[in-house]
Amino acid sequence: MFTPFLYRPIRSLFLAIAITMASSAIAGEISPPVPGEPLSLADAVRLATQSQPILQSLDDAAAAARESAVREGQLADPRLKLGFANLPVTSSDALRFNRDDMTMATIGLSQEVTPRSKREAYANVLEAEAGQYHMEQLATARAIQLEVAMAWLDVYEAQHQSGLYQRIVDDMVAERGVLASRISSGAAKTSEVLILERQLSMAKDQHLQAKGEERRARAKLARWIGNDAMRPVSEELLPVAPVPNTANAVENHPVLQNARQIEAVAMSELERAKTERLQNWGWEISYGRRFNDLSDMLTFQVAIDLQTDRANRQDRRAAEKLLLAEKARKLTEDKRQELAAQLEAARAEWETAWAREEEHQERLLPAVDMRLRLAEAGYAAGSQPLSEVWEARRAVLEVQVEHWAIMTALQRAMVKVGYLLNDDRLFPGSAS
Repeated sequence: MFTPFLYRPIRSLFLAIAITMASSAIAGEISPPVPGEPLSLADAVRLATQSQPILQSLDDAAAAARESAVREGQLADPRLKLGFANLPVTSSDALRFNRDDMTMATIGLSQEVTPRSKREAYANVLEAEAGQYHMEQLATARAIQLEVAMAWLDVYEAQHQSGLYQRIVDDMVAERGVLASRISSGAAKTSEVLILERQLSMAKDQHLQAKGEERRARAKLARWIGNDAMRPVSEELLPVAPVPNTANAVENHPVLQNARQIEAVAMSELERAKTERLQNWGWEISYGRRFNDLSDMLTFQVAIDLQTDRANRQDRRAAEKLLLAEKARKLTEDKRQELAAQLEAARAEWETAWAREEEHQERLLPAVDMRLRLAEAGYAAGSQPLSEVWEARRAVLEVQVEHWAIMTALQRAMVKVGYLLNDDRLFPGSAS
């Protein structure tokens, strides 16, 4: 039902006249594509995520976070202390090691101790950040694939419309030749040629716009797939089907999963803030060597952090992280609503394009085709002028231009729905 419409050829008499009067008549085709294997939609989507620096950078960020998580789970390195204690610096005993009984050379070791639960909380934050980088990578990859799919469809539409506009231009050039030859005999008016010239100029402008759209779309493709963007696009499209049921369908979308992971990072930050109430402590042991055969000294000390203003320090930090966690939760819900709205909009686009395609196939395309056949028959019988045949043929080609726009709009809607549903039947290359 959705096979692209193929126009019926004009009868041999019409072709003979047109080709005789203009060298560029009716044979206009789409410009030859760049050599290479045809680029399908699935190929473009697959190539989109290969060797992308932005995706690799997120891999690196996740790996860095995991490395940092291991570090944060460890105790700080111990400190070795070397020095002198109680060395005189004034009077006649200044800088003499054997004059004062308290002078000694010391060697010691100290260790700062962070409670295990606090260290684990720090490490958990970094692990959550690593997971968030991974989800951001998936969401970014899907966004790139969507952009590439849309650019591919832009190329597909522009390429076909360019070919059809070229056919319209060729028809008009041929018709202009026929009219010009009939002016001298009085069978045609100069005003008719001028009107056709204006229509021809408009058709050429539309053809140039279509070629420009194709170039812009290929430039977007080249941003992600390099020289493969210059390959001719394949004629293969996604199989068309009715709009699927989409109830609660966005829950597994990478964008929403990334939002949930951001929320998980915020919750980890909150748990870490709660552990700030746990006091750090440390110990130090040192040995002092005294002179003049005096006994050596051993010193052992313990230090404990004193949280003298918990209400304005540790508790405030926990309150801050609680609010940020609530912010992340609300942003997750907002992202869910945004995706659901996008899905409903894509469903509407799909249904509209589906209905328009049915209307074109069932009524409009047959109607313009019938008009062309009647005009050809009337011209052959001598009851209608050749201009009616030209006009009918242009109408067929113009409807074909609109038909390709509708077909591409339907494919765009399918790709959007597939992207939002994470459905590889509708979005090539997606992860189900």
